[in-house]
Amino acid sequence: MKKYLYHGLIIVISLLVLVIAPLYLAGFFSGDYGVDAIASATVVIEQPSGAYVVMINPALHSDKEALDTWKKFFSGQEIDFFVEDISCTVADVDTSGLEIAKSFQSRLPENQMKLRTEDTTLMLSKAMAGRYDVLILSKEIFDTYRADYGMADAIILEGQN
Repeated sequence: MKKYLYHGLIIVISLLVLVIAPLYLAGFFSGDYGVDAIASATVVIEQPSGAYVVMINPALHSDKEALDTWKKFFSGQEIDFFVEDISCTVADVDTSGLEIAKSFQSRLPENQMKLRTEDTTLMLSKAMAGRYDVLILSKEIFDTYRADYGMADAIILEGQN
């Protein structure tokens, strides 16, 4: 009987070690779970520089004159007449970029530019697949997320607010 109890105890201890040791080594019991890589960590900008980056998808703007007009507009020049509407996306954590986009929107006739915010990772993923019209980002967010990665065909304009 003593022999069976001893063997049972050895089996239970072995199973506990096999289950608990990997969890302990992985830091499961520490309470510090680190950064969530899927949801992307929030980038906090101490002092925004006022610099911004506009990325235009040339595949959606086949008319060269209209594309040149939008380039002039986003470069800060005054334009008299617009032919087409535009959809602009800004990262939801980019308050500076949103302010810049709203200032562009205020220079246009009503409803000419649709403005929406999206999660940064989702926005850049869509942009890499070519599913964007115009992206407006602050220079800090653009550099932090390397927003131009994988978008060789994008027209990138830089400016200062």
